[in-house]
Amino acid sequence: MSLKQSDSFNQNRLVWTIFGLWPGKIPYKYYKYFSCTYLIITLVAYNILLTLNLYYTPRKIDFLIREVIFSFTEIAVASKVSMVLFNRKKLDAIFGLLDCDEFQGSNEIGKEIVQKHNKYYKTYLMIYTVLSNFTYLSQVLFPVIGFIIFGNTLDLPICKYYFLSDETRNDYFTLIFIYQSFGMYGHMMYNVNIDTMIAGFMVLAIGQVKVLCHDLENLKTEKSHRGDDGMLDFKQQQKLRKILNHYALLLEYCEAFQEVISGTMFVQFGIGSGIICVIMCGLLLPSTVETFMFMVGYFVAMNLQIFVPAWLGTQLSYESQELMVAAYKSEWLPRSERYKTSIKLFVERAKHPVVITGLKIFPLSLATYISIMKTAYSCFALLRIIQDRQEQAVH
Repeated sequence: MSLKQSDSFNQNRLVWTIFGLWPGKIPYKYYKYFSCTYLIITLVAYNILLTLNLYYTPRKIDFLIREVIFSFTEIAVASKVSMVLFNRKKLDAIFGLLDCDEFQGSNEIGKEIVQKHNKYYKTYLMIYTVLSNFTYLSQVLFPVIGFIIFGNTLDLPICKYYFLSDETRNDYFTLIFIYQSFGMYGHMMYNVNIDTMIAGFMVLAIGQVKVLCHDLENLKTEKSHRGDDGMLDFKQQQKLRKILNHYALLLEYCEAFQEVISGTMFVQFGIGSGIICVIMCGLLLPSTVETFMFMVGYFVAMNLQIFVPAWLGTQLSYESQELMVAAYKSEWLPRSERYKTSIKLFVERAKHPVVITGLKIFPLSLATYISIMKTAYSCFALLRIIQDRQEQAVH
């Protein structure tokens, strides 16, 4: 039985179904009422309250940093949710491309490469899900346990809703805590299952490029088949045609998921770089151990959200460039002029590697990631110099 690569995304689609983004096998006319109600309560109203909270937050840097971080994060979450909501048909088409015969591998080694990259994605999804759920529990459940057992102070998990009076906040503390915790978990699952889906598309694309490289390198005549040159050339031409068709489908697949994720990646990289700058500035301020650990943890998480697609984008570009080398290694010298022309045209196209971009403005690459980190460090260093001069002026 052929491998259905779209099955690797079953967990993603199940989570989207539970959290109101993907009807799946549920009749849409029934599911849309649940989806609209859920998203209005846990996304629209949630973000409106978060924006109000930011507006009413005391204008002190140590109060503002945490609220700005969460507000920026919600912008990225909203862009990811919109991506899935408004691109369901396009995502279905991408899953359909993954299940086509050409993407399953034409021989045992090709199938092994495909299965290996599917396992890579499933492992990454499992690790990311476990770590994210553990982090969520440390932010929500562990403080509740500490409050019940040790009588520790219990704060709201996201923000304090500064637009409410202290009396109102205390009276409805339990309801607000449950609402924020529930919304926080849903948004975390959006992040996990959309981020991993984007990474998965790129991982499977890298696997398909490696399959193409293998097939091209081994596009040689077997000794047992040597004989009539005309028939031999015809057979080789047939094999090459299959590889070229596979390559065309790969480019179609990359273009399809590029179109879907382009805007989201632009927001992710833009917001992520902003959050990294804010966190690095926050680390300059005196803070409690809990606040410091929160800042460091969030800093690592935002770095990973940018680094993973940047690294995979670099890998995809690098591997796609290797197709030229693989074509050169094939047995093309004794073939006909028609065959050589096909190889030449393929090499000319392969000179332009597959590049995934954010709104066609910047590539998802390690160079972009390094540029973001350099900018963040420059802001950090500038603020540090200003802070040192202010301290010297006081003394």
